[in-house]
Amino acid sequence: MIFLGGVYINCKKVIANYWNIRSSTYTNGVSGFDEEERTVWKQIFENSLVSSERLKVLDVGTGAGFLALLFAEMGHKVTGIDLSEGMLERAKHNAQNMGLEIDFFHGDAENLPFEDSSFDLVTNKFLLWTLQQPACAVREWRRVLKPGGTIFAIDGDWFDPRPGRRIKRMLSEGAERFVKKNQTASIFKDCYGPIRNSLPLYEKISPENASLLFSEIGFVNTAVNPLLEVQKFKKNRQSFTQRLLGSNSIFLISGQKKLE
Repeated sequence: MIFLGGVYINCKKVIANYWNIRSSTYTNGVSGFDEEERTVWKQIFENSLVSSERLKVLDVGTGAGFLALLFAEMGHKVTGIDLSEGMLERAKHNAQNMGLEIDFFHGDAENLPFEDSSFDLVTNKFLLWTLQQPACAVREWRRVLKPGGTIFAIDGDWFDPRPGRRIKRMLSEGAERFVKKNQTASIFKDCYGPIRNSLPLYEKISPENASLLFSEIGFVNTAVNPLLEVQKFKKNRQSFTQRLLGSNSIFLISGQKKLE
């Protein structure tokens, strides 16, 4: 809860409500969840995983199930959890359509309903920036990992406060609204505007900050993957205007839980 303008605001309720609204139109990947995109991502994860064995995977903040579906397709036993019930329904629908068995739970990334050392791999995509207590969340992810287990966190510099990036973002949003005539940007500002200062990584999400956070929580062998293959895929799918204005950089932070 935060106190703002004379009233208390429940940040998590605001966040859940926003993603409930977005769940009806949200696409899984950069340009939709098609076979070509799945192939790009699968290759990245196959190259990043040390073991080729079947893993127990927890996808935190699973959203529409992008990572959960990928790892299930790759033959792993997957569990997904999300704060938004609307997103969970979308994920379940996607899993059904693809004939995949995934266990989905409604829950909080900062307070997971799982026992210690339950999973071999914890994943999340585009989640760190929207957490009210990112350090608390990362501790939870570490807690549920088995010793020697791996974490993959994907994010991007969505709200880089530097003037050049801010101007490009404004122009890009304006162009998108003009072409698509949708209200997504307006809804986002209405929901996240009042709480953005309560989200530590909202404007500070970066490979350096995420990697440092993982190290401070106790992960070892942390590494940054700039996801160049995904960046190339994304660029090839963009319009001329999008390429001209530039786009957000996304990255993958990985780390391991120490062997006990």
